[in-house]
Amino acid sequence: MADLKLKRYQSAALTALSDFLHAAAQVGAASAFQQQAGRAYQSEVFGEVPCVCLRIPTGGGKTLLASHAIVSMAREWQANDAPVAVWLVPSDAIRSQTLNALQTPGHPYRTALEDAYGQRLQVCDLERASTLSPTDWGRQTIVVVATIQSFRVEAADTRNVYAFSEAFERHFKSLPAEKLARLKDTPDAFVTEADVAGNAMLKPFAGQARYSLANWLALQNPLIVVDEAHNTKTDKSFVALKRLNPSAILELTATPLPHQSNVLYHVSAQELQAEDMIKLPITLREHAEGWQAAVFGAVQTRQWLETEAQQAQAAGDAYVRPIVLFQAQNVNDAVPPEALRQHLMNELHISEEQIAIATGSQRDLDGVDVFSPATQLRYIITVQALREGWDCPFAYVLCSLQPLSSATAVEQLLGRVLRMPYAKRRGRESLNRAYAHVCEATFAHAAGALVDRLVGGMGFEALDVASMIAPQMPLFDGAQTPAIALPPVTTVLEVSSAEGLQHAAGVSIAPAPSGKGALVTITGHVDETVEKLLLASERSEKKQELIRQKVTQHNAVVAAETAPSMRGVHFAPVPPLGYRYGAQASLFPLEREAVLESVDLNLLAQTVSLPGFQVVEQDNAFEIYLDQQKQVKMRAADVGQLALDGVNIHITTDDLVRWLNREVRQPDIVQGHLLAYLNAIVNYLVNDQRVSLNTLARMRFVLAKRINAQIADMRDAAAKSQFQQLVLDGGWKIEPDWSHTFKFEQGIYPAPAGSRYAGRWEFKKHYYPVIADLKDKGEEFECARFVDRHPQVKQWVRNLDQAPFGFWLPTAQGRFFPDFIAELKDGRVAVIEYKGAHLRTLPSEIEKRKVGELWAASSGGKCVFAFVYLDEGGMNIEAQLDKVFK
Repeated sequence: MADLKLKRYQSAALTALSDFLHAAAQVGAASAFQQQAGRAYQSEVFGEVPCVCLRIPTGGGKTLLASHAIVSMAREWQANDAPVAVWLVPSDAIRSQTLNALQTPGHPYRTALEDAYGQRLQVCDLERASTLSPTDWGRQTIVVVATIQSFRVEAADTRNVYAFSEAFERHFKSLPAEKLARLKDTPDAFVTEADVAGNAMLKPFAGQARYSLANWLALQNPLIVVDEAHNTKTDKSFVALKRLNPSAILELTATPLPHQSNVLYHVSAQELQAEDMIKLPITLREHAEGWQAAVFGAVQTRQWLETEAQQAQAAGDAYVRPIVLFQAQNVNDAVPPEALRQHLMNELHISEEQIAIATGSQRDLDGVDVFSPATQLRYIITVQALREGWDCPFAYVLCSLQPLSSATAVEQLLGRVLRMPYAKRRGRESLNRAYAHVCEATFAHAAGALVDRLVGGMGFEALDVASMIAPQMPLFDGAQTPAIALPPVTTVLEVSSAEGLQHAAGVSIAPAPSGKGALVTITGHVDETVEKLLLASERSEKKQELIRQKVTQHNAVVAAETAPSMRGVHFAPVPPLGYRYGAQASLFPLEREAVLESVDLNLLAQTVSLPGFQVVEQDNAFEIYLDQQKQVKMRAADVGQLALDGVNIHITTDDLVRWLNREVRQPDIVQGHLLAYLNAIVNYLVNDQRVSLNTLARMRFVLAKRINAQIADMRDAAAKSQFQQLVLDGGWKIEPDWSHTFKFEQGIYPAPAGSRYAGRWEFKKHYYPVIADLKDKGEEFECARFVDRHPQVKQWVRNLDQAPFGFWLPTAQGRFFPDFIAELKDGRVAVIEYKGAHLRTLPSEIEKRKVGELWAASSGGKCVFAFVYLDEGGMNIEAQLDKVFK
């Protein structure tokens, strides 16, 4: 089975989780969350137990992320390499599917855990967990997969997990009293007089801890992963989770409930699209003529896509057979599933074997291998929802015979259609999109209803919509390339008063059908002035917030219509820097690693020490400091054992060094040299600093982090010296590489959800419909406005600070991602970096400027570079741009 590598947004989410837990160990969960997320921490339910949410929209790969998250949580929060985790899911179907994947050797979900824990791994359900030996717990990593319903009850004695079980007698009898005392605050943990009254056999155990699976899990302080966590925000669920005495809780959902989840990281639609996880945009066609027209349009689209898929396969793409998902009407309505089947067969001459009905009473999909080339299936008819866990990335077209505004469970069907086959971009652009045919009177109504479903039920936000909906369905003109019509984007709002709106730009007013207030139709971009007038039409904060949301959604769709990338315009290629050893030598890519290849990093060149790492032992506790900052405080009795082949032995220096060698992992350093360095570090700490070997073993994760940091410092020092000599002082010949240019691709702009521009100023030349990492005020915002308004600028991009999606130049410290890339009207490419005055004299910033100027100077006049300040020798931003662009 193929290994699934983490996508960049998944790695970023895990980094955010690790950073939060690392900070929480120092300052507590509430302060750590406030510092990282900039919002107040919701601690009413679980107090200081870390409980955070990763918001991953439909199609984002939550399950793979969860497997890796268990490793991160165990490492950063528990400092434990034999953790216990309870993985909670919303239904038995998903439990069975998740459990099977985690138990299957070679499956990516299991591989994520095996890479960290090897064969010391047990994945089981509740029944199997009851049979594990007491000695397995603490020596092996144990992941228990269960439904939240297994723990969610009003009376604890109605679920097996809480029942008194003799099977656990050997587990509990060996425990000291002080450990059992940890259950004192756990609900329903002890045998009560009421229990004895109901079961006389429990009389000898009155007042003692129940011998139950739930109690045993609670004693392990498990890590909790909650899938579809929006379903668990009830008092019963809160009590169930508290009964497990969790060490930390991770929630995963696309639709967290407002003000009830601590959303730590949110993935945007643009990030999913850039990583080939979902098909975007959704090209939408409304059918005012009725359901027959919608069905005919969907069938035409599918047939065209099948031709595209066959041509793509002939060119080397994997097999795809596009499928239509029909959402029929209910049985008592005009077009129930069977009537639609007959229409497809009798009117459109589609063979019966190509059609399947999937409803509660009719399950034609059972036993069908949708992915097999031998399968004829091309049309699936349902009413409300397909069964949980069923996945089919071959679904390309959604056709709803119900109005989108009232259709039941259309979000689930949209989720099926959005998933990308094989999570890999297709060779033909038509196969990278999703398609929707709907029974709506106008495109505006159809788009508005679709936006509401994407935002309200699928975990996307208004700013996601800018990349999600194409203005019009391709109109087949007989050629393979569709023509695209662009109708004006309008949004209709019903307001209490239209006072002041009569003369506002892009606004028309009509009486409301109710006779009270007015219907306001807005067309084109809504600026701050018009938005203020709209807000003034309502007094209630709730209605004003609804207007803000509608304006944001409207502007996002306008941006989708007008952005150059959405209209098929290409952006000029941007050359990276290359280097030659000599004038006639080959041109190689220039980056920090190339410079480091000429350096022989010697970790033992200086006397070995580990400055900044300090251990303070007192009162049977350990406090660890890095660079004078306390990292963690632990009681010796709470620290997990060092997992050395899963057995208890006396720890030696060689044992610890072997573990550090696996953890530190420096592929560019010879293994023997790294082992010698690690030996020297451990001996220094034990002999010179008088830190016991057992203490170092307990604090091994913090120790590994400090060693990694020291090696990075040595590498930085070596790179800085060599970079100056080879790059800036002329040791190598440096020039742009025009044969391997960077390209801003249409639809590939993974703007992080938390930093997208949400202001009302309209940027008219930005290449993409959303703008990454830009606030709606401040010096950098003003610089972006000057770039957008400059007469020499044809189009520009707010550059992303991640490869391969952003353009970068090399420095001694790594990759430098400039703020803005502009294509000028004369064909030149401009790279622009804005800096605050306080950074002007920093050595790292001076180096960036020198590299940028070298890049431009060696381009033969094809590229320009600008390092812009608020004021430079009396010139404002506009004047500085004029000077560079002339």
